[in-house]
Amino acid sequence: MIHQISSSLSTFKEVSFRPGLNLVVSEKSPGATDLQTRNSSGKSSLIEIIHFLLGASCDRNSIFRREALNTEEFSMSFDISGLRIQATRSGNSQSKTFVDYSSHTWPVQPKLDKDTGDTWLSRKDWCRVLGMEMFEIDEQQESNYSPSFRSLIPYFVRRDEDGGFHDSLLYYSSQQNWNQQVNLSFLLGLDWQVSQAVNEIRIQEKSLNTLKKEAKSGVLGSLVGTAGELRSRLTVLERDMKQMEKELGEFQVLPEYDDLEKEASVLATEISEMSNQNALDRQRIKDVERQLEDENAPDIPDIEQMYKEAGIVFSELVKKNLDEVRQFNEIVIRNRRTHLSGEIEAANARIQERQERSTNLDKRRIQIIETLSSHGALDQMNRLQAELSRKQADVEEVRKRLEMAKQIESKGTELTIERAHLQQRLTQDLEDQTELLNEAIVIFEDFSRQISDHEGTLTIESTENGPKFDIKVEGKKSKGVRNMQTFCFDMMLSVLWSQKKLGPGFLVHDSHLFDGMDSRQVANALELGANQAAECGFQYLVTLNSDQLKSAEFSADFNPDRFINPVELSDKSKTGGLFGQRI
Repeated sequence: MIHQISSSLSTFKEVSFRPGLNLVVSEKSPGATDLQTRNSSGKSSLIEIIHFLLGASCDRNSIFRREALNTEEFSMSFDISGLRIQATRSGNSQSKTFVDYSSHTWPVQPKLDKDTGDTWLSRKDWCRVLGMEMFEIDEQQESNYSPSFRSLIPYFVRRDEDGGFHDSLLYYSSQQNWNQQVNLSFLLGLDWQVSQAVNEIRIQEKSLNTLKKEAKSGVLGSLVGTAGELRSRLTVLERDMKQMEKELGEFQVLPEYDDLEKEASVLATEISEMSNQNALDRQRIKDVERQLEDENAPDIPDIEQMYKEAGIVFSELVKKNLDEVRQFNEIVIRNRRTHLSGEIEAANARIQERQERSTNLDKRRIQIIETLSSHGALDQMNRLQAELSRKQADVEEVRKRLEMAKQIESKGTELTIERAHLQQRLTQDLEDQTELLNEAIVIFEDFSRQISDHEGTLTIESTENGPKFDIKVEGKKSKGVRNMQTFCFDMMLSVLWSQKKLGPGFLVHDSHLFDGMDSRQVANALELGANQAAECGFQYLVTLNSDQLKSAEFSADFNPDRFINPVELSDKSKTGGLFGQRI
């Protein structure tokens, strides 16, 4: 239970609490609105102080970081595992919580401040201590998505600022489904690890669906592909890689490769040049042979006959000269023919010589080509090795892409099977914990029946998405009905954990919980809370506006005045609130 809440702030109104029901009432001045009362009397601030001293985060927007309160210390004296301790914390040193008690059973021991002699714990270690002592959980040993002290305590100290009264099963409006499933499973005695595992599957499915969408949209289409396509491509690439490895293994390096390649080129050029020269000589031979055919001496008798027919008769002297001319001409023709024949013989000789040389050169060229065909140059081998490395990298890349594609195609099936196994495990757990769940269901329904005609039913079902918790109420679920079910749910949890001799040992409700309830329901709820707190040994703290208390229709044998806390809160002046000043 909580014994006392105090502060170093001189104007702060210290609050002391008793066992059982404690009503912290704020006087509401005539004409004041709910908003004015809410912001000035400090009822909600009292709940914020409790959370602050129970390890809540303290960001820049926290009331404890405001200039008027930043350096002020707040303290709470309360019981942990039957031992009374005091926790102290301030806004400017919000990372430390000072405690005046150390226990060897705590999972971590407080550190000593050598300057002041005070002992303190970091916020993380303080929450770990509270989690172990109140709920028997060691946060350091748990993995992600496990129940934690800060995710469990809001069911016992609800805050309207977080939307804690909007849904009986949620302590803040944006609470994620896995968080609700894990924490409610833990609080109701179910196997919370099933919910944890379902959430891990949910995360994997979300990633898988994102990957599938990206692959379909083309973002990863060129990087992943289908398993069938990649398997075929990998087969071809592996074949090409093995062939290249074989070729490189048989490759013989010829140091003179470049020189021989140049020599073969020169030989080919020379052979071609000689072939052209032979063609020219053959054409020359043909021309000379035609000239030989044309080289014939004119027929002198025919000349004489021609002149005779013209009536001219040559003398004997002329005839003698013609004979000499004929003889000279024959000598010239004979010499000419001898010269032309010599040219033909010379051309044929040149052709023959070239043919013999060309044959020898061609033999050498063929020899070089055969050598080059069976060997390779060093730079050529280097190029082959580089190409092989690239091919090997391609093969490895496609292998990885194939594995990714196979995972994409098969992971969905695996997750579906795993989800089905978890649902089966959850169904069995619900069956095994039937007695415990039935107790919770009966307690909740009894409380709901005692407060209002709108009876609520707590249901817990096994689904493929984990446990489904729900509260079913006949008729329209108004704010008053919803708040009433929240009261019943919180009260049920407090009763169950008190029976275990565990839990925080207190339940705290803000006045906003009773907004929307009629006067009879408010009275029934406070009477029920007082009775359960007394019977089960836990403390029930309630902040109320005076008009809510005055209008409540209590039973004749119930006197609420004896539960009213002596602290005086009011919205009438700047000093009427919990802090004794406007913050």
